Amino acid sequence: MSIHIYPVSEQGSGAFDGGKFVEQRAISFPGEKTAVDRVGPLFYWAWGKASDVSEIGMHPHKAFEIVTYVIDGLVEHRDSLGSLETVTNGGAQVIQAGSGVYHAEAFRRAGSEAMQIWFEPHLSETVKKPATYHQYEHELFPISQTVGATAKTVIGAGAPIQLDADVRLYDWQLEPGAAFSYGLQPGRRLAFLVIRGAGTGVVGAAGLAAGLGQEQGQGQEQGQGRKSLSHKDFAVAQAAGDGEILHLLGDSAQGMRIIAIDVPENPGYALYRK
Repeated sequence: MSIHIYPVSEQGSGAFDGGKFVEQRAISFPGEKTAVDRVGPLFYWAWGKASDVSEIGMHPHKAFEIVTYVIDGLVEHRDSLGSLETVTNGGAQVIQAGSGVYHAEAFRRAGSEAMQIWFEPHLSETVKKPATYHQYEHELFPISQTVGATAKTVIGAGAPIQLDADVRLYDWQLEPGAAFSYGLQPGRRLAFLVIRGAGTGVVGAAGLAAGLGQEQGQGQEQGQGRKSLSHKDFAVAQAAGDGEILHLLGDSAQGMRIIAIDVPENPGYALYRK
């Protein structure tokens, strides 16, 4: 298996509305150099924050699927379909652009923080469908808890969002010193952003998490091939075979929060060349 980590210096950046809304782009627009161009059907991932009330004006999209996930604050959506909606902490807005749609976003509270993530379905099929918009509040998403860890499924088993692209999206929160494990599948990749705190990660067999915690107590930085994960790091993990698990451990002082996206390497159709 492998975990590749890409710090902020290897990611993109951008700003809108005179710099009132600033983005960190783990995967950026075509023509903008970032270390990761795409991960399977995941081809754009921006994480932004508004320093003041701000807006991104009306602009077009076609065929692909857009998920806006609100970390904090109040985000407004309006579009050429007649939608005018707002969503707050933990909610999501989903555009399936189909044959074409115009939309705009506004951040109605200073400090509003959100991610916009673009997925590529089978474009020659989705472009024939009418565009749609759907909104989902935080309370609609399934949440599971283990000792010190909370796992929210935004897209995947039990979640209400249904995309044409094969996607699973999660919000994981680890308390200080807590461990969390996620099973990886061959042929798929897990991309994730550390949006709060820090910690460590390693891929291996079941039961490794306990050893990872012991190493932290001993102050060993990279035992058993583990990787340090810092705030704002972007990472991509991949299994080499069956039964491999990503083990995460939150920093003993800060804990860690991660947004993670699981996609196939090869979705079964040709992907657009950025």
